[in-house]
Amino acid sequence: MNKIYSNRPLIVGLMRLEDVTASQLEETIKGCLDLGINYFDIADIYSHKHSEELLGEVLTSNPSLREKMFIQTKCGIVKGDGIYTHYDLSYEHILSATQDSLRRMHLDYVDALLLHRPDIFMNAVKIDEAFVELKKEGLVNHFGVSNMDVSQIEYLKTEASLPLEADQLQLGLGQCSLISQTFNVNNPDEYGLNNDNIFFYLKEHEMALQCWSPYQFGFFKGSIFTVPDMRNTQAVLAKMADKYHSTPCGIATAFLSNLGHNIQVITGSLNLNHIKESLDGTKIKLEKADWYELFGSTGHLLP
Repeated sequence: MNKIYSNRPLIVGLMRLEDVTASQLEETIKGCLDLGINYFDIADIYSHKHSEELLGEVLTSNPSLREKMFIQTKCGIVKGDGIYTHYDLSYEHILSATQDSLRRMHLDYVDALLLHRPDIFMNAVKIDEAFVELKKEGLVNHFGVSNMDVSQIEYLKTEASLPLEADQLQLGLGQCSLISQTFNVNNPDEYGLNNDNIFFYLKEHEMALQCWSPYQFGFFKGSIFTVPDMRNTQAVLAKMADKYHSTPCGIATAFLSNLGHNIQVITGSLNLNHIKESLDGTKIKLEKADWYELFGSTGHLLP
């Protein structure tokens, strides 16, 4: 089976499109396609649904773009009055949210659908029924999850008729807890109570690990390239950029892409120069000692 991560190491995220025009977005999409990047990630809640609407405007004015693109959307977060109110992964919501997304984007189908956040009330049987119906109707080709741990994925798989092919998680030099738990099995204080080792689980089950906000420090606390908390990492990035004839962004991308063939890095930039830096980073093979130096620079314990 052709995995959704096959030959797609970089994904362009379309989260922040509030101040972007349709012509600007079209220019970015065409530029990405020229670079060989065809994977685009979006969600029903991004920019209060405006992101999907703007993409739909672009695809309506230039329908030939659609078949060149791999479009992934997400559902499950319900927003009201500008704030998140709850999560909903019910059969009814998955179907209605997907259909609404298709209408906003003026699409007959999406290539992939992810469940955006775990819902404490989610029912594996009903989720499977929703996925099967969407697949049967030709509305979705691939399925996955986002921000879920091993136990949640395993629960969904108890009733899954279709494979779960991806898990989208925050991972990068500014948020390394997912990696840190791998090294600190005997030191739970280093990474908290969660030691389900989702990293190796996804590798074992050949699921894509899609790294969101790979250049953010913590949970949207600033760029890893500028925040004072990451001065040590910034110095190492500069040194490595010189060694590998790259840029700090390229090295930060390589730090992730070197982790395995199932890794996909999601860049949130719409600047084609920045996107190219990320793409070039996916082609860099870091020496193992350099990778560990980068990890150590973040302040996480390497026992």
